[in-house]
Amino acid sequence: MKMVGFWPIRSIRVKIGLVFGLTFFLGFAAAATYVFHEVKKVLIQQENRALMDRATRLSERVSLYPLVIPLPESGEVLALWYTTGDSSRRLYQSPQFPEHLSKTGTTTVFSSDTLQLARVNRDAEGDYGKLTTIVGRSNRPLTRQLQNIGWLLISTLLLSMMISGLGAWWLSGWLLRPLQAIIQSARSVNLAGGVTPIPMPRTSDEIQELATTINDMLARIQQAVDTQHNFFAAASHELRTPLSILRTEIEVAQREAINDRERFFLASQLGELRRLSRLVDDLLAMSQLRAGTLQLRPEPIELDDLTLQLTERYHAVLKQRQLYLSVYLDDTAPSFRVGADEDKLTNVLLNLLDNATKYARPQTQVDLRLEMLDENVVWSLTNLTSGPVADPDRLTQEFYQADTQHDGYGLGLWISQQMVRLMEGSFTVTATEDSFRAEIRFKRNQDPAR
Repeated sequence: MKMVGFWPIRSIRVKIGLVFGLTFFLGFAAAATYVFHEVKKVLIQQENRALMDRATRLSERVSLYPLVIPLPESGEVLALWYTTGDSSRRLYQSPQFPEHLSKTGTTTVFSSDTLQLARVNRDAEGDYGKLTTIVGRSNRPLTRQLQNIGWLLISTLLLSMMISGLGAWWLSGWLLRPLQAIIQSARSVNLAGGVTPIPMPRTSDEIQELATTINDMLARIQQAVDTQHNFFAAASHELRTPLSILRTEIEVAQREAINDRERFFLASQLGELRRLSRLVDDLLAMSQLRAGTLQLRPEPIELDDLTLQLTERYHAVLKQRQLYLSVYLDDTAPSFRVGADEDKLTNVLLNLLDNATKYARPQTQVDLRLEMLDENVVWSLTNLTSGPVADPDRLTQEFYQADTQHDGYGLGLWISQQMVRLMEGSFTVTATEDSFRAEIRFKRNQDPAR
């Protein structure tokens, strides 16, 4: 559920609390409203009945011969009229009695301003004439009493909502505890190191069914992953031997006395074999990385010496592609010794050099820097590109190719990142409108892993 202008509510616990609180609020508010109106009706009826009884008693105590008029109590107002035929005479009226009230009427209880009044009509002595008695009291005490009752109900509603909210929060947490355990276990699943089944809650409900379903799904995923790893490993091992034989035979054939046409044909075949060999090596490395079986032999390596050796080896390739290599070594650094697997690190650096020369803009410079930053040995390679790199955040994902027009299978940067991570270093790539940069960081003088 997502509402415009509000943050999406993602927690089931919050949703349960909101639904429970809203339901309780509406139910209690409806009940409180009904109770308030009923109490109000009862109190008004009691007040009117008491006021009517008071008016009746005062009316019965009035006498015309001799004239006897009972006095009202404190807080009361009283008015008496004697009516004969068409004439009416006022016998008594309290100073606070409203002047605008009519002495006639059939309503027994009515309101005027802040007064609640009761009217009683009875026949005078000897059934000659009619006596009208009106008694009134202030309705403010009743209004204050009703207000107090209303505030009491509101306070009770708010307090009950708070208690019910805390109760719903605790109860939903208790009910969702098995589900939270399932979530935590599912997050810790690592297919590379094998799947550990999530705990099975003994709740005999939908949560237990969910855990069973997830465990069955994980078992199927693990089986599929194992099958994939076994296939890549077996296929890679099986293909490496015939490819090596073919490469050797073609290289031997190139040394024989053959014409230029045959030599060109063999060179083309040798290039394709090298490309297939690299793909097989990448698939084998990917399978080992995924399965967690890649073996490392860490040792102290002078990264500056290794870098110079590789750039010397790559000089011809750079010249062939009309690129210029600029190498910067930090003279202030005491050493560039790091702990890593030399063969694996060599493959990573060669892959980055190959990536830079493959995608660099012709007739531009490739910058290689080796320096010390914050006690870290930083190896970086920057090249200019022909245009912006599409979706640079996905460059280190497996099988992703930013430019499908070049050779490759989208495994080089992913394998490089995984290998550097296993050697306890960091690997990052960044891209701008017209440049690409790959960076590797190792702790200086870090000890090789045991």
